[in-house]
Amino acid sequence: MNLWTFSRSINVSFFDRFWNSAHAVLAMASLMWAGHTVALRISVGEISPVLLMELRWLGSFLILVTIFHKTLPLYLPLVRQHWRWFFGMGGIGLAGFTLFIVYAAQYTSAVNLGIIQGIIPACVMLFGWLIFRTPIGWLQFLGLCSSLMGVLVLVSAGSLATITALNFNGGDLLMVVACLCYAVYTVSLARRMDMPPVILLCFFAFFAFLSCSFFTVVEYTSGDLVLPSFKGVLILIYCAVCPSILSQTFFIRGVALTGANRAGLYVNLVPVFAAFLAMMILSESLKIYHLIALMMVISGIFLAEYGKIKTQVK
Repeated sequence: MNLWTFSRSINVSFFDRFWNSAHAVLAMASLMWAGHTVALRISVGEISPVLLMELRWLGSFLILVTIFHKTLPLYLPLVRQHWRWFFGMGGIGLAGFTLFIVYAAQYTSAVNLGIIQGIIPACVMLFGWLIFRTPIGWLQFLGLCSSLMGVLVLVSAGSLATITALNFNGGDLLMVVACLCYAVYTVSLARRMDMPPVILLCFFAFFAFLSCSFFTVVEYTSGDLVLPSFKGVLILIYCAVCPSILSQTFFIRGVALTGANRAGLYVNLVPVFAAFLAMMILSESLKIYHLIALMMVISGIFLAEYGKIKTQVK
């Protein structure tokens, strides 16, 4: 075996282990979504937010079409047959989440956004139980509570007064709608079509682009459209590839491996990862409550995983 063959076998083996590990793909998806929050901070003044969302999904769609142009036609009959489901997943689920969170950020604080985003796993569990009667074990419930408390510690900077002093406004309600969109999207992934994740994402991205296009027109007519600068183009490329194509593909794979309830719990890693990325990229300081929050979130994921195993054994 020559050096090239040996190196290639190692790479294939590593990718197989990564692709078949729910922990790995879901953690990587959360890390890329956290990078997206940092990218959005940098994008202020470089490109208008709704235009960024539209071009993000358009770029993702074009990239996937270029790579899988020979495979996509095989699945077009299925898409035409179930176009309402695909529109719901992409045009409402993904586009709805990204648009509502962009609009919510205009009217409410980052603390509120972080706390409210922590309700996504709870909504996933609730919708899973209401729609598909997915059982919720006690350890899973405790894991959810631990992760949610970790998010509260993080976004409140460890201050109880910060939480009790919150005043919810219209932006908070928009964020709740965003979380509901993504929770329904996550639950629906558990009953997804028999289609590879990247192919699913390609069609989702197309419908998300269509939905975002309407709101970009509104942004233009209101005089708020900001065309991308050079830095804005770089941010757009990152958003189209990492938090859109790669993270969504990893998340779809994670749902297939571990189920919607446990996959949704990993969303709580996003604000934790975002804090560390902000420290490294934006030179923000790291506090002790960041470490406490990380420990609580990871403990919650462990409890949920252990609780699922115990339920399966029974």
